[in-house]
Amino acid sequence: MDNIVSWVGVFIALGSLAVSAITLIRGSRMQQRVVRIEEQREQERRSQSLQASLRPELRGGGSSRLCLINHGAAEARNIRVEMDGKPLAQHPTTVEGDPMPIFVGPYGEICCSFAASSALWFHDIGPSFKIKITWDDDFGQNRTYWTTLTMRN
Repeated sequence: MDNIVSWVGVFIALGSLAVSAITLIRGSRMQQRVVRIEEQREQERRSQSLQASLRPELRGGGSSRLCLINHGAAEARNIRVEMDGKPLAQHPTTVEGDPMPIFVGPYGEICCSFAASSALWFHDIGPSFKIKITWDDDFGQNRTYWTTLTMRN
């Protein structure tokens, strides 16, 4: 009988050892996953700190302003704007002598005059504009955003 009790004690000890080893291995794997996730998050944060994120907005009524808003944490440089496939300076709605600045700081905005009165809608341009914005920032060069802007009366 003592022999059986001894063997049961050995099996219980071996079982406890196996459970402990499995728990240790799973915990280690879980810890490695958590570390990888945190490293990815940190890499994304660093990446976002290098990026500008420009978005256009039309403001005002008949004589409007075209604004570029930087939603990013980095300065946008060498900004180029095309509307309907033409450089902004050559578009019929551009006000001569009021050029779009070529840089905007983090979380900043820049604007230029935009003569988009309803009289122009019925000629050769129309109430919406395809706009392409290209810029450089610390993340890369020739980063681009495309959208369609719509005039509201």
